[in-house]
Amino acid sequence: MTMLRGIICRAGAIGLFVVTISSALSAAMLITEFMALNNTVLRDEDGQYSDWIEIFNWGTNTVNLDGWYLTDNAADPRKWTFPATNCPAGTYMLVFASDKNRRKAGAELHTNFKLSGDGEYLGLVMPGGSNVACEYAPTFPPQVPDVS
Repeated sequence: MTMLRGIICRAGAIGLFVVTISSALSAAMLITEFMALNNTVLRDEDGQYSDWIEIFNWGTNTVNLDGWYLTDNAADPRKWTFPATNCPAGTYMLVFASDKNRRKAGAELHTNFKLSGDGEYLGLVMPGGSNVACEYAPTFPPQVPDVS
């Protein structure tokens, strides 16, 4: 496991969070960006400004995301399951964290949870549900509207 630590400093507040990235060869997927307070930046197919999570395949092979998971709860690593969809090497995939629970390959993907602007756990979990590929733990820091 590779751990990246971040210290967040804002007026009157200091916070610590850890981004953990699995070093397993099969874990070529990362959460590279997210927006927990999307008020004006990106609309989903329904015209709503839903929260979103961006993942990236940093590997050299296409990854079929069938059986991978996104979660906002470390105690529930299988909270939302990706459909059988491919993420080619070197590409990004956007998943809306809208609580709409849409899992149709080839269409916009939507988790069954929203992100908290106050900060919370966020994880990308490998098939089987016991190995975390990438996580913001124990929580990502409080967010600013329209900033990822």
